[in-house]
Amino acid sequence: MTITKDLSITRKSATGVYVVTVGSTESMITPAMAEYSEVDNFYRALSFRKPSDREAMVNSGEVVIPSFLSVAHDVKPVAENTNKAEVPVESTLTSKEILLRGLTNMINFFSEFAFTPSFRFVNTLARQYRTPSTAADFITHYFELMDSAYTHDVAEKMKSKEFKDIIKDIAQYDAPANIVNSRLKVYYGPAGTGKTTIAQQETNNRCIVCNASMLPSDLMEDFTFDSGSPTFNPSVLCDCMEKGLPIVLDEINLLPFDSLRFLQGVTDGKTSIIYKNRTINIHDGFQIIGTMNLSLGGATYGLPEPLVDRCSEIKSFTLTAEQLAAAIM
Repeated sequence: MTITKDLSITRKSATGVYVVTVGSTESMITPAMAEYSEVDNFYRALSFRKPSDREAMVNSGEVVIPSFLSVAHDVKPVAENTNKAEVPVESTLTSKEILLRGLTNMINFFSEFAFTPSFRFVNTLARQYRTPSTAADFITHYFELMDSAYTHDVAEKMKSKEFKDIIKDIAQYDAPANIVNSRLKVYYGPAGTGKTTIAQQETNNRCIVCNASMLPSDLMEDFTFDSGSPTFNPSVLCDCMEKGLPIVLDEINLLPFDSLRFLQGVTDGKTSIIYKNRTINIHDGFQIIGTMNLSLGGATYGLPEPLVDRCSEIKSFTLTAEQLAAAIM
């Protein structure tokens, strides 16, 4: 990445090493050096800019060159005997060190988008989405589901070699054996794309249609009257918890905030909850498949990040020409 005629910085993505040229002096800045963080931040500030914009930003002072790069004699020379083959940094790093490098770079990668990868996010990504393409799809859907203002920018940045190197570093380590997220999947897309039909096939047609007035009590219980007094009867959702069965919550994003918060509590791995002084055991196999139209009437109804964070799978459904042809033929 050339910044000015006297200063250029390139990054060896496989190793994280920066090659810095100041005038006629070249140096390597490795992750172990004190200057590395400053060079890394400087490079990231300009890496997705056009060459003309980079120079203009430096010349205008909008981006300040690190002080130790501004004069050539401050830059540590490259070792002699450059004809020898460079030894890849990976040859001296353990698998755990490569993993830590990848995760550190991932944290830095998302920092400009007001997003910090969580424990759940990393576990699901490393367990199920171990290639750059599948990881990019999952992360794009993750940001779309939250209705994030950064969705497009994240999708564009994930086309970079930097992102591919991050996933490569993480995927070289064995997939995690422990499953953190298993109780929530979300299928989203316009009406008529088949998302709810597919979800119902996966749940043997167990389905609750959600609405904006449905409180946690509406999700968990049905009332009958016995001798004039209301009696608690478990709802189909409660029944699925105790029997370890999957269920569809159609239009899940229309639920009020209190109900979405309640769902966070039953999809985070608890083995039991106490509901109105009654212990409800949640058995393996219980899973919620939320189906939803992300946009309705020109408004977008996303899900809160803590709930999206519990997703083991997020699928986007779109109408195909074949599906549209069925409306005519």
